[in-house]
Amino acid sequence: MEAKEIVAAYFAALAKGETEKVLSFFTPETKWSQPGNNKFSGLKNGPDEIFKMIGGMMSDTSGTMAVRINGSLMESGSLVAAPVWFTGNKETKNINMSGIDLFELKDGKIVHVWTFSDDQDGENEFWGK
Repeated sequence: MEAKEIVAAYFAALAKGETEKVLSFFTPETKWSQPGNNKFSGLKNGPDEIFKMIGGMMSDTSGTMAVRINGSLMESGSLVAAPVWFTGNKETKNINMSGIDLFELKDGKIVHVWTFSDDQDGENEFWGK
């Protein structure tokens, strides 16, 4: 499977809520860099920390958080850029925003993810501290 196909399969599993399949795309050393200044920001080390963050986002949004590919995946060597659209609702707030997720792959596995939001201040306000 090529890098773009791996990232596409990751997003497909994520959309279906297939936790075990999503985890299968990571290594024990996978890192996730979540930007901003909110309660989910910072470097996550390994699948446990990554899924704790994702689980926290799902909990905060009562399961409404969704991320989908919003354009063509772009590949350059071991890197894949994915234009994304993410949505979610919590209390009286909602988020409906574009971004870019950048994946680094090695030996068919995701080893690092960097996420970028179209409006980081808006995302920080949505998630809070």
